[in-house]
Amino acid sequence: MVASAAVGAAALSCSKHDSSDAGVDAAADAEAAALSFPGATADAAVAIPEVMRSREEAHVFAPRTPAKAGQIVQIPAGKLLAGSTPGDPGRDPTEEPAEVPVDLGAFGIDALPFPNDPAQPTRTGVTREAAAAACSEHGARLCTELEWERACKGPNDAADAGPGADEHATGRYWNPDCDKEPATCASPSGARAMGATREWTAGDDQRGDAHRCAGRTATAPDKSDPGATFRCCHGNASAAAVPEPATNVPFRRPKLDAGEIAAIFAKVPELSRVAQDVKFFDPGDANAIANKSTGSRENVTFTESPVLWSPEPGAELLVVVGHGKSSSFVVALYPLAGGNYRLASSFLMQNDLSPVALAFDPHRRKELIWTSCWSCAGDQGHVSLRDDHRIVIVQD
Repeated sequence: MVASAAVGAAALSCSKHDSSDAGVDAAADAEAAALSFPGATADAAVAIPEVMRSREEAHVFAPRTPAKAGQIVQIPAGKLLAGSTPGDPGRDPTEEPAEVPVDLGAFGIDALPFPNDPAQPTRTGVTREAAAAACSEHGARLCTELEWERACKGPNDAADAGPGADEHATGRYWNPDCDKEPATCASPSGARAMGATREWTAGDDQRGDAHRCAGRTATAPDKSDPGATFRCCHGNASAAAVPEPATNVPFRRPKLDAGEIAAIFAKVPELSRVAQDVKFFDPGDANAIANKSTGSRENVTFTESPVLWSPEPGAELLVVVGHGKSSSFVVALYPLAGGNYRLASSFLMQNDLSPVALAFDPHRRKELIWTSCWSCAGDQGHVSLRDDHRIVIVQD
């Protein structure tokens, strides 16, 4: 039996017997007439046009010239694909929506964190109220979290954006040069230093956690964070908001047949070898597995059918057991928009067609058990949610 590594989520699966680790830079700044925002001047205002960005896998935005003191970047009205893709490393589904389209009006944003002057030290260690007051004194306001995210991601073309294409202000990956000279490191919109540090927004969240545009950290507004800074926005604040994370029931059983599962597997590169001749085990197999042992089965449901599993608010996965021509499998997938799926973790029992069932207890939300012999050592394991919100499939 061979373990399969879930490349999409970088999660390692284990086997019963043997285990193995199986865009372009935005246009140059154009000097423009003063924006009709409080505090803006003809020298400070900069208009950044909508620019298509590269979606190449390894692309990062190169640092540009430093921002000028008092520079304001104009963000045009447009659509933001808020949040992140389920399964992205570092993603917290209890805080981040799963790529929700949101319409935002035009606004201005300071090119740098407060005081928006590359010659002065950035102000840190303030509460959200103090940050809001500082912006107000300069005729501005704290940015909303969605405004901050749009300025970080820049123009978004969802049609050709793969998972993580605009995860950071520098593209799919964080450019470490931006840690050295954040004041020269521009997002596609032209705002500098986005993601270099945590920043307060008008909500209770701080943004830029782990350099990510969608990264949010829930923080008490009256708490002073020595590592957090803030920047100001100008114009009318957007009323747009994203929904709270869904609080689905922990376990549901969708109506999916083996042919539909095979079609899903065929579109996930890591599962192509098990996409042929996918079959479920017989319903009687689940009953037989449950009856093989005298271990406690109180509150436990056994099934050979797929399960929709919500291990925490905002997260949902499709978990499937079954077999192909010669191997049984346990697979966990993130459902994505458009009927697509992303691999979270997988466990392949090569050259073994022993029946496998899923077992779950609604009072134990963060795990399912896969089993071919209930409570038998070596013949079952867990599909578990880790503390870092990643999914792993392991053998007990």
